[in-house]
Amino acid sequence: MNVAKVLGRALNILLHPHYHLVNPLRYACNVCGRRTVFVCDQPADRFIRKCVFCRSIPKYRAIVRAVEQHTGVSLDQQMQEGAELYEFSTNSPIYKRYFGRRNYTCSGYFWDKPFGVQVRPGVWNQDCQRLSFADAAFDLVISSETMEHVRRPWQGFREVRRVLKRGGHYVFTIPYNDERLTGSRVDTSGEHDVYLLPKVYHQDPYRRDDSLVYTDYGRDLPELLRPLGFETVLLRVRDEAADIHDDLRPMAVFVATAV
Repeated sequence: MNVAKVLGRALNILLHPHYHLVNPLRYACNVCGRRTVFVCDQPADRFIRKCVFCRSIPKYRAIVRAVEQHTGVSLDQQMQEGAELYEFSTNSPIYKRYFGRRNYTCSGYFWDKPFGVQVRPGVWNQDCQRLSFADAAFDLVISSETMEHVRRPWQGFREVRRVLKRGGHYVFTIPYNDERLTGSRVDTSGEHDVYLLPKVYHQDPYRRDDSLVYTDYGRDLPELLRPLGFETVLLRVRDEAADIHDDLRPMAVFVATAV
């Protein structure tokens, strides 16, 4: 991050003190496990507050809470007991907490490098439509805001199911609206993309260009995942003490269990 951006965010924090949650006796981050202060450094997104220690945002705190709610066991305890975790990220707060452990695997999407290889120790370059990992390699897979950018997402979900052990869980967030059905924004049946709807892009952490949104997900997602080998539940996660919410609404987290 360049100096100007750091200074800009620091200025945003100072100019908007009423956007922050600053009582560490009341607030605690469930990712790093610390009593903390949650700060907003992007006033346009005043409810997206980051833990000052691990920089977690509500979506990642919701994912960690969803793991605990669904399995009855905290993510920390599962990792201590040797559960194999794979995450589609190389810069998340979960990555920062567990990177370097033998049972943690992570990957990014570096489009200008070969897929299926390590780009540096412990970090893989993977296209989720054709993962290079063995069948039933993981107990838990995590991603946040990923599958909407996959050109052929159902192939991506199939690959996640393939690398999960039976009974393992894929825990993920995506842009989701339960007032619609899932639909493709782009026809990818051929070699080239055919745009069915106006292009929409989201910020890409791995390259300068933003990422195209291929799929809008809706209330039928659990049914669409069932033929691929998943039983899926939608958890509505909200916790004021950990500042977990989506603009004051519960955060939507999907847990897809491999069957």
